[in-house]
Amino acid sequence: MDIHANFHIELFLMHEELEIVWGSKIPTPIEKGYPPLYDDMVYWVLFADLEAIAYTSSLMMDDKRFVLVGNTYVRKEWRSKGLHSHLLKERNKSSHMQGVPKVTVLNPIEESQMENLVKVVTRLGYKQILSFDDCSDIMKEEEYNKLYLPHQQIWRLE
Repeated sequence: MDIHANFHIELFLMHEELEIVWGSKIPTPIEKGYPPLYDDMVYWVLFADLEAIAYTSSLMMDDKRFVLVGNTYVRKEWRSKGLHSHLLKERNKSSHMQGVPKVTVLNPIEESQMENLVKVVTRLGYKQILSFDDCSDIMKEEEYNKLYLPHQQIWRLE
């Protein structure tokens, strides 16, 4: 692990492509407990030199009302170095997402804790969606109902 590595981000359209660059099988978003919409996302992979060390994803809604983001993972040996926040900031500031609200579902897996995920998105400026009323300006009620699961949290960033 070299914190002085050459970091760069590449985009991949398919889960299978992510698995190839990751070097192993990765559970699909649905297998991790995310809503089915997450299976259509584009992957943003952070590399340290040639090694894929973290990924996140995004899915722009057809009419650009909002972009669904999330399903972020950082390899264990690269955690606690600010790379999670770095990757999210880079994804969120991409030109095609400018001016489009971002919506994410917090879904802690492995050793991740909800409190830690909340700290990350709060630092980035996200606000929690507590009910459909908090997102009715950007999303249809059926979309909200597809995203909402009681053990997860939904957040948005303007």
